[in-house]
Amino acid sequence: MPSKPLHLLVVGVRDAPVRYYLLGAASIRIGRIAGNDLVVAEDSVSAAHCELRRDASGGYSLADLGSTNGTSLNGEPVGADPVALRDGDVLLFGSIAEAHYVRVQEIRARDASPTSDGSSTRRLDQPEMPPRPSINPVAAAMAKAARARAKPE
Repeated sequence: MPSKPLHLLVVGVRDAPVRYYLLGAASIRIGRIAGNDLVVAEDSVSAAHCELRRDASGGYSLADLGSTNGTSLNGEPVGADPVALRDGDVLLFGSIAEAHYVRVQEIRARDASPTSDGSSTRRLDQPEMPPRPSINPVAAAMAKAARARAKPE
């Protein structure tokens, strides 16, 4: 059975640590003041700036809420009509609050490797191999955002 995709938003604002958000709500309002689902405390971000909305495909769409300094998606302005987000999209709220949308489709648990006789049962006296790390969706989002920032323009 395929797993549900994870949706992450990686938000960076000058001189502040990068923040990571796991998206799950049907609607996520982004703005400068308390009361928004995601607060970006930056002067160029409007009080109620934009909104992420879960769409019929299970992904998210972005719509501007009449912000003063606008919202852009991959360098193109976004209006009140929702625009579907794709993995790797770059969002800009106002003039310097940048976010990366990351969609992780599948994370698989490592299966026990079969023994030489074909079973997956292990003898206790066999030395244990150190476990391989599982994929951390937040770490994957951090790495993807870092690669996107490092790309030459």
